[in-house]
Parts: sequence; structure tokens; C-alpha cells
Amino acid sequence: MDADPPSHRLVEEAWRDIQANARVRAELLDAAYAEPRLRELFPWTGMGELHFSRSTDQWWTWDIP
Repeated sequence: MDADPPSHRLVEEAWRDIQANARVRAELLDAAYAEPRLRELFPWTGMGELHFSRSTDQWWTWDIP
């Protein structure tokens, strides 16, 4: 049985994808990933900005500053 829920795998995959696409400075990504509370959230980028969502669905949440 797989110990990681599907949403956890999606979050980890999203982190790898944004690290590979270089749309956000590497220093910012490294600092965000080092924070355990942020590392649990779904990361996404837009207009050179790093955002976080509690949801892994396409319609991400905007309630996290």
C-alpha cells in the first residue's frame, strides 16, 4: 500500500516542476521549500510570482497571503 496520499504526490511534483521551469528566483524557491508549512502547500507561479494553495485542483485557493 502506498503511504503517500495522491495530493501529497501532486504537491511534490509541483515543487519539482516549478524548480525546473525557472520562472521564479531559485533563492526564493529554496527558502520557501525549506519552510515545512509552505512545503506542504501546492506551489504555483504566475507573472514571476510564487503562490501557494491548499488545493491541488486546477482552481487554486487565494486565501494564503
